[in-house]
Amino acid sequence: MMGSRFNSFNFKRALSYCKRNGLRSTYYKALERIERDRDERDYTTVAMHERPTSVELNEQVHRKFFHSYKFSLLVPAYDSDPKLLKEMMASVVKQTYDNWELCIADGSEDDSVENCVKEYKETLDKDTADKIKYQRLNANRGISGNSNGALVMAGGDYVAMLDHDDVLSPDALYEIMDVLDEGLIRDGNVYRNRYKAVYSDEDKINAAGTRYFDYHKKPDFDIDLLRSNNYICHLFAVKTSVAVKAGGFRSEYNGAQDHDFIFRCVEQLDPSEICHIPKVLYHWRSTPSSTAENPDSKLYAYEAGKRAVEDHLKRLKIEADVTDTKHLGFYRVKYHVTDPSVKIMDRSEWETLTKETIEKLNEDLIMVISPDIKPLTADYIEELAGVLKRKEVGAAGGKIYDKKGRIDSAGYVFDEDGNLKPDYRGMNGNYSGYLHRASIQHKTDGLAADCMMIKKEAIVYKDRPVMSDKYITVYDPFAEFKRRS
Repeated sequence: MMGSRFNSFNFKRALSYCKRNGLRSTYYKALERIERDRDERDYTTVAMHERPTSVELNEQVHRKFFHSYKFSLLVPAYDSDPKLLKEMMASVVKQTYDNWELCIADGSEDDSVENCVKEYKETLDKDTADKIKYQRLNANRGISGNSNGALVMAGGDYVAMLDHDDVLSPDALYEIMDVLDEGLIRDGNVYRNRYKAVYSDEDKINAAGTRYFDYHKKPDFDIDLLRSNNYICHLFAVKTSVAVKAGGFRSEYNGAQDHDFIFRCVEQLDPSEICHIPKVLYHWRSTPSSTAENPDSKLYAYEAGKRAVEDHLKRLKIEADVTDTKHLGFYRVKYHVTDPSVKIMDRSEWETLTKETIEKLNEDLIMVISPDIKPLTADYIEELAGVLKRKEVGAAGGKIYDKKGRIDSAGYVFDEDGNLKPDYRGMNGNYSGYLHRASIQHKTDGLAADCMMIKKEAIVYKDRPVMSDKYITVYDPFAEFKRRS
């Protein structure tokens, strides 16, 4: 795995990164990449081992659900590789849940895709072949236009995007149906489903289909992370009515049309209506020309992604600036705030607060920062206060380094025993973390109690002041701190 990284192709990628960010950043990026490859060297074996057994797949085939929702898989095609196109279609045909339709909208100038689909359908029984719907478009309309062509063909309850060279795991639609079945709510004499959007984890697969890598383990729905990066991506299934109301796909966001589309879908929903399946159900094909393998191959896509974030914020009337980070496709959102009202205190003072003293504070925000912590960011007050300007956020904190420059805390997460532990503690401070999570804004389970900003209205007092569970906590790495000892 590591040896495969050392080639002329990746050398060009490193050179491009170096031009943007400098030699030092490139050195640490390469070093971190090598360490991740080392940690993931057995992933292909693990991925194969964790797949459902033949017995489990057979059981899935025979399971009956309360509602048998129909899925429309949308495939925009253009000059597709026949071999990979057939592998994509085969991965759909092999689904253990069989109420699906495959909608292929083809913008190719020749008959290659049409002939490929026709040839493949001839190998299937009639009922299965009829579920593969093909439409030859009058012209290539680009990725968004071709995707809309597939959306128009959709007759299912839910739609999901599938690239023409990617593949689904055989249990992908079954797993979505499983959570939809669990999400049924009785409303009088009618059952409705609480989940209107579902997404899964994903990984990458090489061109030959023999190696799986870059496992993307995703969190539950996190709007801050989505504004930092399109972490949802694949597999994303959403109610057809939501997709239609969103307006489908927009060509001005080509390359990041999925990011823009997901924003316009989730803006219609409450977070409780969005479900994450922590299983790899989608394998993203990695080839030298794809963004999966070569981010520099489609730089326009990342500019489109930035615009998608900006327009999403504008629709919600949230004033903020969106800028690029060192890593392509990852963004920083700086929320506007003017003259925030902040009371600064250390941890010992914070821990002695009572309900009465909290209510008497004139300031709207409390910045807890102990004397042994030094701010590295001059505008850390404005940075954190900007995040807290949002009504759903109750507390925010930044990245804390120890005196040796290692990460002391990049937010806190619950471990398997339900205890809060500092995320990325001990990691080289020059590293960006798993999928750059230590370097981008995202929701977190907790913050360092001696370095955080909390909204006064979010504080409830029990035996000590704590944040109400009605609010979320945000990790913002653009406010940096360092422990003096």
